[in-house]
Amino acid sequence: MDGFFCHTHIASWHTLHNIICGSAGKIDKCLEAVRDQLTCGVTIYHGGDDELLPVGCSYAVQSKIPRATVKVIDGKDHVTIVVQRQKELARELEEIWDTKR
Repeated sequence: MDGFFCHTHIASWHTLHNIICGSAGKIDKCLEAVRDQLTCGVTIYHGGDDELLPVGCSYAVQSKIPRATVKVIDGKDHVTIVVQRQKELARELEEIWDTKR
């Protein structure tokens, strides 16, 4: 799980591919743990122009965790979803955290 989520954006395609393919079988158990053992809300942000991961991947995660919300950000990709909108993302996260207190 750590290897899957902690990849850097400078990682070569082959390394990333090996991490995803090698970890895919373990992800289901992690998603089941989030679904079954945690009660927190889950929000998944996905860039509408992401060419690295199709938006369908986020909806697949949502299918495993029905309480998850998918937010597709139009005009943003795998990097610009964060890099070009840090303040907006920070506000969105603060809103999520404030509503959960």
